[in-house]
Amino acid sequence: MNIVGIDIGGTNFRIGLVDECGNTKKLEKVKVGSVFYLNDPLDDLVRKIKDFTKDIEYQAISIGFPATMNLNRTKVIQAPNIAFMENLPVCEVLEEKLQVPVVAERDVTFALYYDVKKYSLPEEEIICGIYFGTGIGNAILINGKPLAGQHGCAGEIGHIPVFGSKEPCGCGNFGCIEAVAGGKALVKIQQEFYPDTLIEDMFSKHSDDLIVKNIVELMANTVATEVNILDPAYVLLGGGVFKMKDFPIELFEEFVQKKIRKPLPLSEMKLIYADDEKDKSVVGGALYTRRKLRM
Repeated sequence: MNIVGIDIGGTNFRIGLVDECGNTKKLEKVKVGSVFYLNDPLDDLVRKIKDFTKDIEYQAISIGFPATMNLNRTKVIQAPNIAFMENLPVCEVLEEKLQVPVVAERDVTFALYYDVKKYSLPEEEIICGIYFGTGIGNAILINGKPLAGQHGCAGEIGHIPVFGSKEPCGCGNFGCIEAVAGGKALVKIQQEFYPDTLIEDMFSKHSDDLIVKNIVELMANTVATEVNILDPAYVLLGGGVFKMKDFPIELFEEFVQKKIRKPLPLSEMKLIYADDEKDKSVVGGALYTRRKLRM
């Protein structure tokens, strides 16, 4: 059985066909603006799916959003980078127009499902995924099931408030940790203090500078906070920031070790640095959907 996996990001739109073995048979990556450009984003999405699946048989669709979603995962609640998708009956409309089941989730949950399978991790545990990109994505699996919370908003670790910070965040609040740690903070610092340095060279040229070390420490604070609260069996770490040239892994781990409670969970902590495959959320979405629909 084939599943069409979709990953709608703030910049890129990925769509792929995934077979029952988890192999990507076809993958397409385009700019979001090339998909959503008319008045109705759901019509745009249906048109794109139909175009991609021309002459292809498939049995379900998975869609990942960089967003908070309602508890039953049928609507996007807040997504600053794709606000045009908010509060739309995505699953209902797509199922009606395409006549297949549609499963929607946060994209970071799909990424974590992919990584759990790739690294052959046991599901009878608490497993956390923290992905540092432009923002900070976070998903938590408990015995193989994603933690959703009372309203569907669990796992938003990027919005832990940082005392003293007044940096604006895309969520509408001020002082969220993702506004001062990771990709957003690096870009801001590069523009303000290192305009002659390419963003990809920030760690190569400036990792000894206090202002850059502070970002690495705040990243470690993010990880340590989740570990101290949940005591997970594994922590998957990924996203573009870790893959930047000369990212100071040793410094990051030094900060993490200072922040996590001792002797436990520190002595048993298992960090896994995950690769950032181009089809990760597409394949992860298919894995999640197959399980949810018991296909």
